[in-house]
Amino acid sequence: MVKVRESKDVCPTLVVEADTRTMPLKRALDFWQETAGSLYDVNISQPEAFHTTHCTFRLGELLITYCVSVAQKLSRSSYRIGKDGYDHFEVQFFLAGHWSRQDGRLEAQAAPGNLIIHDAAQAHAGSAGDFANLTLFVPRALLAPLLNRPDEQNMRVLAADEPMVGLLRNHMDNLWRTLPLLDERQAATLALPTVELIAATLNGVNREDVARGIAVAQLGEIRRYIDAHALDSTMDPAGIAAAFGISLRKLTYMFSSEGGVATYLQKRRLNLARAALRDPAQAHKSIAEIGLEHGFVYAHNFTRAFQRLHGLTPREIRAVAQSNWMTGTGESKSWFDRASLWGR
Repeated sequence: MVKVRESKDVCPTLVVEADTRTMPLKRALDFWQETAGSLYDVNISQPEAFHTTHCTFRLGELLITYCVSVAQKLSRSSYRIGKDGYDHFEVQFFLAGHWSRQDGRLEAQAAPGNLIIHDAAQAHAGSAGDFANLTLFVPRALLAPLLNRPDEQNMRVLAADEPMVGLLRNHMDNLWRTLPLLDERQAATLALPTVELIAATLNGVNREDVARGIAVAQLGEIRRYIDAHALDSTMDPAGIAAAFGISLRKLTYMFSSEGGVATYLQKRRLNLARAALRDPAQAHKSIAEIGLEHGFVYAHNFTRAFQRLHGLTPREIRAVAQSNWMTGTGESKSWFDRASLWGR
């Protein structure tokens, strides 16, 4: 059975509710492809035994999902990221079962009570046994400005015994229990305090990999400055260092985990370029023009850097967007828009 939020017999904050044990197997697998498959490439260990209990509520611009399902692998490639452009964080607690990172870069595992962060704008590869979890979906625009290191959260695991993690876990559990009793206006008022608590947790729990001597607060301020002025053609590392009264050497050191401040700036420009290529209001501009507006004098350099980051060329990104414009389907502005259509 699938219930959607337009139904008169559900609370106003409910987006979708499903228990696939009441469905034929094919319908159950189709539902999973519609939900989890809208974000990830899914590999279910035993498809013939698949089932899920799934319930999603809305609070303002956030979604919270309770999910029970079977063992599977979930991956999100650079190609997929470039194609769909979804850009949000997933803040997830496993209530039962275990999760492990599968990309070979860093060994990370999560047991019940641990906090896992997924960044939809970065590649993901994870594996879970039979599980139950609770996940908050948070648009990047709400959370990233509050984080000291917004681009270093993907597949990060925070220990269950950290006091801040416990506080956030209790808050999410209380949200889940309370949202069925609230109307949409009441639920929306909880969104900002929830995002602030997430940011406090991610900023407050110590990281073993934080280099000594980095002024984290200042680094966050510099990131926000770059984000706000990314399309200023005169911006360069020397100018950024001068704006904050620090040496170029120190600035380079602060952004060493990003490959340097110039690399960070280029990534921001390429993300803005991707949005421009998808924008029907900018369809009259050539790819070379968009590249130039985003700091690339030569079109071939733009194409090469764009494909390296997004997995698709600028021409391929635009072709996907134009196909949607022509069919009238349009692209979802966010994954939240897609999720709102589940079960319809």
